[in-house]
Amino acid sequence: LASLGLTSIHDAGIDTENLQLFKQLAADNALPIRINAMLYLPSHNWQETIAQGKFSTTDDMLSFNSVKIQADGALGSRGASLIEDYSDKHGHKGLLLHSADDLTHYMRFAMDKGFQVNTHAIGDNANAQVLDLYQQLIAKTKTKALRHRVEHAQVLRLADIPRFSELGIIASMQATHATSDKSMAHDRLGSERIQGAYAWRKLIDANAIIAAGSDFPVEPPNPFYGLHASVTRQDRMNAPEGGWLPAQKMTRLEALRSFTIDAAFSGHQEHILGSLSQGKKADFILINKDFFNVKDEELWKLEVEETWVNGKRVFKK
Repeated sequence: LASLGLTSIHDAGIDTENLQLFKQLAADNALPIRINAMLYLPSHNWQETIAQGKFSTTDDMLSFNSVKIQADGALGSRGASLIEDYSDKHGHKGLLLHSADDLTHYMRFAMDKGFQVNTHAIGDNANAQVLDLYQQLIAKTKTKALRHRVEHAQVLRLADIPRFSELGIIASMQATHATSDKSMAHDRLGSERIQGAYAWRKLIDANAIIAAGSDFPVEPPNPFYGLHASVTRQDRMNAPEGGWLPAQKMTRLEALRSFTIDAAFSGHQEHILGSLSQGKKADFILINKDFFNVKDEELWKLEVEETWVNGKRVFKK
């Protein structure tokens, strides 16, 4: 990951054993990049782990202040939970992975302990239910400042898009999902629902914050693949011409923000990461060409020459 120019990652769904391993690596100064760890709910001993509280190492190489919950499945397998039937499978709406009571319990338990809640939601039904629960529980727990997240937020009802900003919810999205899914998403969703799918521009215009990532190992971890997809809405074969649903493209600055300062904001780390500013950590990379001046189709080909974390070089090509 360091060789790809990643100085910090959010590991979305670890268990308690993973967390103990990360703690040991951090104690041994053996972490080359920063890790923001999310405990998967439910997993073995999850209540006990949360009850022990949040923590961060003194050098901020390891942070633990959030949990990951999965509300539904994926669109490609027709496991994403939709309000209406799949356009290419009559009588099938996908599936929710937890009952409403269980999902509420997981969210409420974590919020009560001061943890940020990050919930996987792909389909419009899953997204609507997660937003509804967030709205109810934020009011009860007074945790809007925790910046709860929706992981993926792939298919949204247009009416739900403004709720992200209104509720202080972050849309944690992965640009390469759009370019990977483009060949089947229309088939699954139809021409009407697709208007709220992978809708980066609509979310930005509604003042939502998008935290960009890759969703590795589902997709390649290379951030320049995601930056390219954000700007072009094309795959790495430059297809389709002009981009898929091109009205949803980001500018280069918006794309860069989504991978840097806005991603840091989504992890409560914007005061130490995400920009080259006085007083922040010296996390930066050197690349072979100017991100703002290469051709659009060349963005995914940018190469990392050096990666620096905390003022120390951790990778050199």
